[in-house]
Amino acid sequence: MEYRSFGGREVPRRFVLVFETGDDVMGELQRFVEEQNVMAAFFHGLGGIQRATVGFYNLANKQYEPIEIDQQSELLSLNGNVSIYDGKPKLHIHIALGRRDGSAMGGHLLQATVRPTLEIVLDELAGNLHRSDRPEVGIPLLDLTH
Repeated sequence: MEYRSFGGREVPRRFVLVFETGDDVMGELQRFVEEQNVMAAFFHGLGGIQRATVGFYNLANKQYEPIEIDQQSELLSLNGNVSIYDGKPKLHIHIALGRRDGSAMGGHLLQATVRPTLEIVLDELAGNLHRSDRPEVGIPLLDLTH
């Protein structure tokens, strides 16, 4: 993955990230936000995905139910944010994928492999966003009281 910063060193920064075939979306993006010390951001992207696992969050059992998408797909939409959880940046990403027949699938991104490219624009926020555990929901949610 390559990236370019727009706007200098002051926060907020804007980055354009370009992923290559075979890149692991979650791994590369997590590495990037940690290296750049991004603690609050929103981002969006598009491109192509070779395979992905998305999740549907089941509130009854408080678990993501995985959905495997094992075919080349158009990445119609990728939206997400970065916040602080347990002292480090945490990614929260949703995607929609278009299949060859024109149907779409999507959900909470658990894993994806790029093919042929993924382009993300990441806008950092001044300040921090925090997540706090919410036992009644089973996952950490944004907490604006921090």
